[in-house]
Amino acid sequence: MSINIISAHEIFYVLDQEFLSKKWSGSDSLLSRQMKLSQDILAIFAVKKSDGKHILFLQCTPEDVTKGNKYPAWKGISIDFTGFDNVGMEGNYVRIEQNEESDDEVYFAVVDDLCSCLLGIERSHLRKELSSALERWSRFFSFRGSIKLSQEEQIGLYGELWMIRSMLQNDIGMQTIGFWKGPYQNVFDFSLQNMGVEIKTTASKMPYKVYISNEVQLSDRLAGGTLVLGFIAVQPNDSSGETLRDVIKSIEEYINKDEAVYGLFRDKIFGSGLGNPYIDSYTTKYIVKEYAFFNVQEGFPRILSEDMPIGLGDISYSLDIGACFDYKMDELQFWQIVKHHAKEATA
Repeated sequence: MSINIISAHEIFYVLDQEFLSKKWSGSDSLLSRQMKLSQDILAIFAVKKSDGKHILFLQCTPEDVTKGNKYPAWKGISIDFTGFDNVGMEGNYVRIEQNEESDDEVYFAVVDDLCSCLLGIERSHLRKELSSALERWSRFFSFRGSIKLSQEEQIGLYGELWMIRSMLQNDIGMQTIGFWKGPYQNVFDFSLQNMGVEIKTTASKMPYKVYISNEVQLSDRLAGGTLVLGFIAVQPNDSSGETLRDVIKSIEEYINKDEAVYGLFRDKIFGSGLGNPYIDSYTTKYIVKEYAFFNVQEGFPRILSEDMPIGLGDISYSLDIGACFDYKMDELQFWQIVKHHAKEATA
């Protein structure tokens, strides 16, 4: 069985048009359409006649409805259980309803993803698969307020992905994916044993400047002693280069034989804002013009919390890359240091 990833959008669009026409009849409180996700899982898409809010019903087992069973949720949706007596719709259902805090675009993206995750599975596996998918979305909204990446976020994420691939190419190993902390909004983009790597990517012209978001982002003390600032200058392009999806695919070629690592990477990619269906909407291609690694240590141009007067905080500033070249590392030296700390992490 197959389904177009935008089928949920299409079904709700039809229902919305029917709702706006106000030409419905009958006493049912819902306008609805059905779709089979698998041999024994029925999905019912509905719009409330009272206020136009959207609801997805997923057919489940009676055991799912037992007291105490709960699914991960967030302020944009409410989840409970219900039943239908309508012919062809009999049985127990998980009810996933759009709340006031969730706009249509967000809700539709969630529903599209849930339906994709449940395609072809047995009803007895629904709870596990649905819980996993909802947990991903719950974590996503705990870190992000929007499901779409700004141009600046896309460029920054490209730099982090470029670094992941570089680490794999330089034999850092599968643990590279664990070192990547970017999606979790940690202090540093990559955290190894007693080492941090912060990646700054820019598409601006020379003289290059990067944005430092707070007074701890360049703290080698918080990194455990060794901190490297990785700088990447890219050229956005429509015709040549690689998209975000392209670099993700190239990373997956290194890790797809390790199911656990692959799963972790996909989870982090989702948390970064690159889940379906939006990843294919990021069509900009990037060419790396130049890159460099800088050893952040005593004397490096930066603002640190321990150097600030009492009462000041939440400091952000721009850093002129040209002022950092006294601290530039030889690339071979950089990779030797990374390998050393990566080995310490597994010792």
